[in-house]
Amino acid sequence: MEKITLTPEQMDQYKTIVNEVENLRSLTESEKEILIRDIMEKPFLDLLCDVAFKYVFSQDMESLIMLLNDFLPIKIVEVTTEPNELVSPVVEDKKPVLDILAKTDDGHKIIIEMQQERRKAFFPRLYYYGSKLLSQQLKKGSHYQDLMPVYVICFTNFTMKHKGCPKDQLVYEYQHREKNGGGLFTKLHTTYICELPRLAQKALEDMNPIENWFYILRNCRNFVRKPEGMDPRFDHIFEVAKSNRIPDKERTQYLRAMLSDYDKQDIGEAYYEYGLEEGIEKGLEKGREEGRKEVEAKAQAEKIAMVKSLLEQGVKASIIARSMNLTPEQVMAMKD
Repeated sequence: MEKITLTPEQMDQYKTIVNEVENLRSLTESEKEILIRDIMEKPFLDLLCDVAFKYVFSQDMESLIMLLNDFLPIKIVEVTTEPNELVSPVVEDKKPVLDILAKTDDGHKIIIEMQQERRKAFFPRLYYYGSKLLSQQLKKGSHYQDLMPVYVICFTNFTMKHKGCPKDQLVYEYQHREKNGGGLFTKLHTTYICELPRLAQKALEDMNPIENWFYILRNCRNFVRKPEGMDPRFDHIFEVAKSNRIPDKERTQYLRAMLSDYDKQDIGEAYYEYGLEEGIEKGLEKGREEGRKEVEAKAQAEKIAMVKSLLEQGVKASIIARSMNLTPEQVMAMKD
């Protein structure tokens, strides 16, 4: 595969973008170059990045149709992509921006999302997306039986708890059902949560289509070439996902997205919200650490205040040091 080598002009341009990220400005010029090359000289785009995901699947209708047919219960022959902002006639309405909004030849609308990091209100957000598609369908004089089912497919690079489901399940399908009996209320709103980290290690030739998609989406950035043993039906996506095919405008957007620093507080709240075991443990660990530091800081402040008071009263530093398990040097340092 043709090697991608950045020109000096490109490198200077990309360093400017790196400097837009506050916590990366302090890197040395050499470290910035290494970071940029690691992102921009890879043979394939990182499909976990929403910019790359949007670009590839908005350009490659063949692969988009194949993906939808592999995941959805409907047969799709033709598909188009629409503007990814869900507009509303009500000015005050929240207008979400999607990764991909697809429309099939028979009128079904499908949202496809790539979610790299846990975010607060993850499920409500996906539900809102699908509900907006439903609410936009009927005009004055329309009939409720004319409503078309909407589908939301979300790929995540993290896992969550799904009550009553096996841990090795890859795709979780959510619909409206009766609480006790489980009877289906309506098929009008279906959400698929596809958790990429749940893919088990196995030979490519033993993977089914869903597993193939999981493998490609999660690992594309690390491929040097199309993996041996991969089903030929995926050849096209490997062509479109080549890094040297992406236009300059999308290329700079891709770099910005790959460099972006996520809102850690938001992620922390999501851990709490979903009650994930690893999230709870991280929260407890963080709380313990912060609590320990706070106690230590308070104790140190009290010790310094006591040392200063004793020194002001004329007590010798050597005596204070022995009584408080300090060195004379440490005692005198607290004086200032």
